[in-house]
Amino acid sequence: MGTTNIEDLPDVVIEYIFCYLSPYRDFKSCRLVSKAWYAHVEAATRKIRREFLNAVSLQDVVLVQKAAESGPTISKRYSHSACILGDSMFVFGGCTTANTTFNDLWRLDLATRRWIRPLSMGTYPPPKACASLVSYKDNLLLFGGWTHTSPYPLHQTWRIFRHLHIYNIAANRWTQVSTVGGCPSMAGHSATTQGSLMVVFGGLHCINPVGPYSSSNEVWVLDLQTYMWQKQNTTQPKPRPRYGHSQISLSDKHMLVIGGCGGPNTLLNDVWLLCIPDSPDMPWEWKQVTVTNKEFAAPQLSFHPACKVGNRVVVLSTAQRTYTKPSSLHGMLSVRPPSRTWVPPRQDPEARARATASHQQQKETCVNGTRGVLKRPLASSLEALPAGPSSSSAGCSKDRGRAGSSSDASEDECDRSPQRLHKKSALGSTVETSQEGAAGEQQHRPSIRPNARRDRQRQLEVLDRMAQRLRDLRAAGSQQQHKVSTGPHRRACPMHLYVLDVSRVTDSSEASWLPLQQKQRVSTSTVEEVILYSLLLGRGELILFGGIQRDSVNRPEDADAVQEVVSSSVYFVTCKHIMI
Repeated sequence: MGTTNIEDLPDVVIEYIFCYLSPYRDFKSCRLVSKAWYAHVEAATRKIRREFLNAVSLQDVVLVQKAAESGPTISKRYSHSACILGDSMFVFGGCTTANTTFNDLWRLDLATRRWIRPLSMGTYPPPKACASLVSYKDNLLLFGGWTHTSPYPLHQTWRIFRHLHIYNIAANRWTQVSTVGGCPSMAGHSATTQGSLMVVFGGLHCINPVGPYSSSNEVWVLDLQTYMWQKQNTTQPKPRPRYGHSQISLSDKHMLVIGGCGGPNTLLNDVWLLCIPDSPDMPWEWKQVTVTNKEFAAPQLSFHPACKVGNRVVVLSTAQRTYTKPSSLHGMLSVRPPSRTWVPPRQDPEARARATASHQQQKETCVNGTRGVLKRPLASSLEALPAGPSSSSAGCSKDRGRAGSSSDASEDECDRSPQRLHKKSALGSTVETSQEGAAGEQQHRPSIRPNARRDRQRQLEVLDRMAQRLRDLRAAGSQQQHKVSTGPHRRACPMHLYVLDVSRVTDSSEASWLPLQQKQRVSTSTVEEVILYSLLLGRGELILFGGIQRDSVNRPEDADAVQEVVSSSVYFVTCKHIMI
């Protein structure tokens, strides 16, 4: 009886088995086995790409969150720079809600799904966010960016960079390149590599690093052979000045610009095509793309990066009914004060005059209670006072009667009896002793407040009731949490998948939003809406990293319930495997 091996299986079955392998390192190893396995890997690669494109077109994708690691991992951030090169995703910089920027470089191994921080050498870039990071050959090109200045001295402006740093992966070294040309400092721009050129569009520009800045619609080109900047001439009409947009390379001669923000309360949802002619002397041509099926468009394209998957452009955004407008990038990067701020009540002039007159008439020795108090005194406490109290007690009682309320602090100030001088730390063990000794001491010295023991007993009863109520609330909360955890958990504002068909954009300057499916699998995910994240295309998957929650920026009235949350989670958007 002869032996059988995997090569005796049909090619369809072998390709199906290979689709369960990692399309990164595993495929590289399988290519080295034999020519037959090399062909099987190529067929499996085409199958994965085809199925993922179909899943994106049908909006039937599966979103998987990367499991948390036990070792060192990347910190939470948004407005970072990211790109994919080889089998890894690189992330640089970013910032937090405190406007603290980073200059660390992290690498996500897409084969093992683990974060690695390269200990690089050379001239490290300064901490910054809103920079562009693109790949060229075996290098990463980092350009521009923004950073918040130090808090001292006060009233400093932002700092915007024009530096170009190159990270060589093989040498693990950063190098700052001195370029030729007068490219301005910029942040919030976009960049792509078109052949041997790096094309930069839009962003916030300023002539000096700390000077005034404004949004731009200029196109700057860096020749990666000579490192020379050139402001590219373009045709009219051209897109409006913007930042926070998406730039997608369709080919070496075509690129798309989608969405963006033109300023405070100015969100843009237009699409433009930039055509690069063969002759270097001719101006580059702008074409506005005619977009159809706008009722299926993403509610917001600003600060939501788009990613190209085949002849589709994918955007992850919130549902259309939960869409809220952001003000601008300035408001998102600024430090917002806490929402729990006490606001003094307004008082009409007549009431203020009456309060001032009554205050002038009150010339008593004890002023406790006249500056505002917390609780109204009980009637039984006032009725239990003796008919002829001492002068200090009478003054305090008179002030409490005029104020209409009293507090425990004012009572402690007026009451100077020895039994009230026990330390609070020993209150639990000396309550009964102080109460028993109070009867003997009252025979030798006059009592200032005979009902002190009754008040103390009442306070203890109130504390007991409050403690019991807290225990009941805690028990009810744990039961409710158990019910919620056992039932289906739904986020208040999940992300949805929106797909733009750009298959005819280079020929007829037309694009169309695909109709929304009623049951989107991504809408039932655990990803709440975030902005200023990164969305990159891997091999048969999309990788989403970082960002800041949308609701915490645009809903200050809900800040008590939803705090600002910066994410460091990684999500993989893939297609569902079909069983055979």
